[in-house]
Amino acid sequence: MTTVRLTARQNQRLEEAARILSASVGRRLTRGEAIAHLAELALRKRAWLDEIFGEREPDYASDPLVDMSIVFDAGRTDARSHDKVLYGWR
Repeated sequence: MTTVRLTARQNQRLEEAARILSASVGRRLTRGEAIAHLAELALRKRAWLDEIFGEREPDYASDPLVDMSIVFDAGRTDARSHDKVLYGWR
């Protein structure tokens, strides 16, 4: 058993989700059961969650801390050259 600390707003959202889940299951769920069902849903529907929350690429062009005019050409690289740069191997 684990204790989950929730803010008042998070607690309200959990209660709402528990009511929705209870209606679909056909019986009243405990808070622990509701959390377990929500965790199972998140694990099974990762692609669906990505669609909802989106894994958007950051817009570096509009970021004032990024200068898009700076370019670095490393030339052809392979595993050995990566090791040399990263670890100083010769």
